[in-house]
Amino acid sequence: MNKKLWGGRFSSATDNVMEKFSESISYDKRLYEYDIAGSIVHAQMLAKQGIITDEEADKIIEGLRKIKHMIDEGEFEFRIEDEDIHMNIERKLIELVGKVGGKLHTARSRNDQIALDIRLFLRDASIEIIDRLNKLLKNIVELAKKYVDVVMPGFTHLQHAQPVLFSHYLLAYYEKFKRDKERFKDTIKRIDVLPLGSGALAGTSFPIDRKFVAEQLKFSKISRNSMDAVSDRDFAIEFLNDIAICAMHASRFAEEMVIFSSQEFDFVDLPDEFCTGSSIMPQKKNPDAMELVRGKTARTYGNLIQLLTLMKGLPLTYNRDMQEDKESLFDSIDTIFGILDVLNGFIPKIKPKEEVLEKALEKGFITATDLADYLTRKGIPFREAHKITGEIVAYAEQNNKKLNELSIEELKKFSELIESDIINVLHYKKAVNSRTSYGGTAKENVLKVIEEIEKELSTREDGNTIECPRCGYPVKAYKNPIPTVDIIIEVDGKIVLIRRKNEPYGWAIPGGYIDYGESAESAAVREAKEETSLDVKLKGLLGVYSDPDRDPRGHTITTVFVAEAEGKPKADDDALEIGLFDKNSLPEPIVFDHKKILQDYFSKYGTGNSTEQHNR
Repeated sequence: MNKKLWGGRFSSATDNVMEKFSESISYDKRLYEYDIAGSIVHAQMLAKQGIITDEEADKIIEGLRKIKHMIDEGEFEFRIEDEDIHMNIERKLIELVGKVGGKLHTARSRNDQIALDIRLFLRDASIEIIDRLNKLLKNIVELAKKYVDVVMPGFTHLQHAQPVLFSHYLLAYYEKFKRDKERFKDTIKRIDVLPLGSGALAGTSFPIDRKFVAEQLKFSKISRNSMDAVSDRDFAIEFLNDIAICAMHASRFAEEMVIFSSQEFDFVDLPDEFCTGSSIMPQKKNPDAMELVRGKTARTYGNLIQLLTLMKGLPLTYNRDMQEDKESLFDSIDTIFGILDVLNGFIPKIKPKEEVLEKALEKGFITATDLADYLTRKGIPFREAHKITGEIVAYAEQNNKKLNELSIEELKKFSELIESDIINVLHYKKAVNSRTSYGGTAKENVLKVIEEIEKELSTREDGNTIECPRCGYPVKAYKNPIPTVDIIIEVDGKIVLIRRKNEPYGWAIPGGYIDYGESAESAAVREAKEETSLDVKLKGLLGVYSDPDRDPRGHTITTVFVAEAEGKPKADDDALEIGLFDKNSLPEPIVFDHKKILQDYFSKYGTGNSTEQHNR
């Protein structure tokens, strides 16, 4: 008899070879927190709709939180015979809470479950990549500001073309990585679609509430075709494409660092921390970090092609082939994390070699275009000016001279319109600063662009609403620090946490503002009553938390109280949902710095369920 959770139809057990060949738990266990988060909300929805009882949902949710804690602590045994992360968790849940655990899978399929897990995972991964890109953009601008006056040769076909500011060169990569950031933000729109509720492919006959699930899991849209929802991996392909393009930009930069640091160029000094030596040649300083960035980019291309190829011939809807989508995603995410982390450590420590660059600027007739432009401004058609300049370059080359070493008399042989003012035109610094067209390399342009960029990178305000620098959601903010209160409420040995209605979504400690003329203690009691409907009794002060970055809403100072109450809390005012938790079953995500506050609380008071603990 087959002992699988799906094994009722089968008379024999799965072959061991098939077990090993078909398992995915070895890698999809990485999705456990998203699988559990989706399952908790699914259980809440089933109870809300009367499909299971509140008591059954509470048991299931408590079991799921225990499983998460076990996995977090490395105490969970993943079993290959349970195939994947979904079945491993479900099997353990039934072991913990009994047959009621089997009710969790009501009105859903592994097909819509895995689609949900991947979307939740990629939404978070996108934000982590955007975080790294934000840091990279800042590092690029800082380096550009530091070396704003340094001039270097610009290249086409890897030949000296025209002089440019080193800062202008760096800011070219700012634009590339900025587009990468915008691509990831835009792709979130396609990721941010709830598939759960689509079932195996046709939906479900149970009276589910998909809108509730979407609200709880913070999806802005709900899939409207069940067959598309379980068969779609477009969002994952787009995400891998974004990674591949971003890695391509990193690889181009890395290639230039390899070239520019070679003895033939010697334009830049690379940081020792990101270079290695040779096992046989003691003089070597190899740019291994940049070579690896260049090399690892190939992985991101391969992963994109793998997923495109995987999906190209699949009939609707779900096919087991699609199990092979995750390893490509995981590998590309890990790869781009590594690439961006290396660039963020590497870029601030680059040092351009100004003396070498100055000598390089004297080679290759790099101001020839400026000479042609000079003749054009004298009234000669550009094509004729181009021809004359080419003849001058050929003459200089034959006579082993640089353009700025030619005398006025020599230059006049090619055009009588050339005057003594040509001297300024032929100097590379003058040439750089003459490129004043918008987007050009002139210093005044670069400084203006840096100013524009610094405004872009700072928080954009609109009244008292700002865009959260991490997730892009609009959140309330105030120009001056406003004291606030948070209150940890103990009920029957557990603490009360709320899920807020306003962005950014997530679990938080109840609390809010202190009204004018109100004491912090009174504000804590009032806020607790408004948000939880509990009559609380203050027990003590945990501490005062003050940090400009502690809360993107501008709550820079908060006083945290500990209180106790009896009864069942009810969500009201700013609270969308309320839960009771202990330190082993904390929900995710906990927003702002509230996780740190709770860690301090548990460290100081344990579970917080006895007055004696507070008096120690």
